[in-house]
Amino acid sequence: MSFLGSLGKKAVEKAYDLASKVEGGRDYLTSAANTVNSLVKGKDARVYLKPGNVIQFISRASNRSIQIVVAKETNELICDAIGGTGPFFPNAYWLVVCGQHGRYYFHNNYNYLAIKNGKIVIIPSSTSEKPPVEGEFRVQDVLGSAQAIYLESVHMPGYFISFDEEGTLGDEVKTKTKEKFSQLEIQLIAYGPGIQPEKDDHTIETSNEASPPSYWAAANASTSPASNEQSHNGNNAKSPSS
Repeated sequence: MSFLGSLGKKAVEKAYDLASKVEGGRDYLTSAANTVNSLVKGKDARVYLKPGNVIQFISRASNRSIQIVVAKETNELICDAIGGTGPFFPNAYWLVVCGQHGRYYFHNNYNYLAIKNGKIVIIPSSTSEKPPVEGEFRVQDVLGSAQAIYLESVHMPGYFISFDEEGTLGDEVKTKTKEKFSQLEIQLIAYGPGIQPEKDDHTIETSNEASPPSYWAAANASTSPASNEQSHNGNNAKSPSS
């Protein structure tokens, strides 16, 4: 990055810091910066953030998706960035919920991605509850990129969703830094109800891998006559050493 480019970036960061002290200021600056970046790059990195769309977030640090997993120590839901991409990884799905002022929430079966007390967490909820305030995000373009974004907490301005190269949650230093650790790309899985498909949606993940069989198909196969006959023959067969 050139010296002037570095100064420009620092000026933008300073403007965001000042705007956070004014009600609505951070939203206005985010919207303006995103609009300028889209015009310059000729592409909107947020094009798939439509209500009801199902997406995946790909961490630029780990090159894997953000997924929900169960912590071994506490048995609580947490997230990491070592998930797979495509339709066969539902624990890496995020449903887009659009809020006011261009803000967003993201949940998987009403388990919300959030930043609480400065830490990246998963907050379980339900259909009858409002989205948690800790799960509200501003989406900022990575200036100079046509694909990458940052997810900044509305509840805790200046904190971002971030992961390291191993896909583990970023520490407080990384969470408060707009660098590669916080850069994400959006992978579209499915359009929401009534959402008009984009003309250029070749970024939808397609896989040559065969879809895994359903539970019932696998269960029926294991109890089929052919399977039982093989099991019976196997039980009656004598070993070579007998």
